[in-house]
Amino acid sequence: MIHKTDAASLLLAGILVVMITICPLSAAAQPGTILWNVQRGLRIEGAPALADDGTVYVGSDDNFLYAFAPDGAEIWRFATGDEILSSPSIGGDGTIYIGSDDDFLYAVGPDGTEQWRFQTGGDVASSPTIGDDGTIYVGSRDGFLYAVNADGTLQWRVQTGGPVTSKPVFDRDGIVYVTSQDGELYAFDRNGELQWRFPTGDPVFSSPAIGEDGILYIGSADNFVYAVNPDGEEQWRFETGADIRSSPALAFDGTIYIGSDDGFLYAIEPDGDERWRFAADGPVRSTPAVGSDGKIYFGSLDVNLYALFSDGSERWRLVINGTTSSPVIGFDGTLYIGSINSGSTGLQTGRLYAVETDAEGLAASEWPLFGHDIRRTGRNTRNEAPTADAGEDETVIEGERVVLDGAGSTDPDFGIAEFSWRQTAGEDVTLTGEDTVRAEFVAQDIEADEEDLVFELTVTDSRGVISTDTVTITVEEDDNFCFIRTAG
Repeated sequence: MIHKTDAASLLLAGILVVMITICPLSAAAQPGTILWNVQRGLRIEGAPALADDGTVYVGSDDNFLYAFAPDGAEIWRFATGDEILSSPSIGGDGTIYIGSDDDFLYAVGPDGTEQWRFQTGGDVASSPTIGDDGTIYVGSRDGFLYAVNADGTLQWRVQTGGPVTSKPVFDRDGIVYVTSQDGELYAFDRNGELQWRFPTGDPVFSSPAIGEDGILYIGSADNFVYAVNPDGEEQWRFETGADIRSSPALAFDGTIYIGSDDGFLYAIEPDGDERWRFAADGPVRSTPAVGSDGKIYFGSLDVNLYALFSDGSERWRLVINGTTSSPVIGFDGTLYIGSINSGSTGLQTGRLYAVETDAEGLAASEWPLFGHDIRRTGRNTRNEAPTADAGEDETVIEGERVVLDGAGSTDPDFGIAEFSWRQTAGEDVTLTGEDTVRAEFVAQDIEADEEDLVFELTVTDSRGVISTDTVTITVEEDDNFCFIRTAG
């Protein structure tokens, strides 16, 4: 038998449990909070890429390319023949390009279906880059850099002196830069003709970053960070205490951020002087991402994800698995990063994390993260305007839930940062999701003298350029319902 006092206590306890469960879900997450994580395979080494609708693409050593919704739900998975260490790149039409250790470069549609595959002579751990004409550039462990047409046919290939596992980059003049484990940085024109080569002292795993003035920044296993002029001449070098496998990221003021196996993240002035260094507890192979808030986000093999202020002081750290993955920050401030080992965390390996930050996307700098932008296109060509598409005009029945779909909107290069819907004509309706790709409302009874409903979609790309489009919704009376009601 339960006494009244016991029952009251149990009721109160139940209320407290409900409050504890519900309140955190309704409250805004604090920066450094894990929003969700999923486990796939044993190692997620590649850097996640983001589509305009927030879909997260990432590969794993379990041979699959995954597509996750912004809430962490798996949308689809695409099987390759071996593990995936490459990072995906996303084209303007939504096609995802990724390499696999089965020697193939894959083109995968936004629905998860294979468009084509291209075979190289070795593992494709290199991450593809997409040129301004749609050509895909990718390296292979066979020592070649490949230029592949948008239909999957070979355009050209050139041989370096060692495996190419870094990501090529593409500049405004149509020059393709790539590093090789032969210790050299190469420059090729868009026809595959060698322009110059720059030697370092050891193999190069780091991918180049391109500054506003065309200067290239790379790290080498000889412990040095190099600044190389667009003509291939060295401008300066900066020494760290160990191999460099991280790639550089650039702040708005030109500061170069790069990690080293000596356990430090370095901030280097544009003239090559050290600004500061931050000590992690393990090698830093993760390429930093610079947020719109000026903070620097990066992971380490010490199982921590770090957020630093621009002066090098620590904002927060979060225990995740060890990582070599490079973070990406969505326009809503969510950071995504993969992991490879558990260290002392006791967590299963091969996790993708979604983490809250202070940022509202990436810094508006020339090269704020690995691969330049959230699509990881690998190029810093001049920004092109997006094209808004509010969908086809539609006739609906009163009482029907109407979805306004802007998914047909496109951006040819670096991605759409914002969607915004507003009503411009007709009887006012209540829109939900007006700042997302798809907004909704319930069609109400429209008087005969009322005009159609008109909605305007505004899309803003990652560099602030906007485009607008409108859609007209005609609402008709539900005659069947009226007939039944009258007959009754």
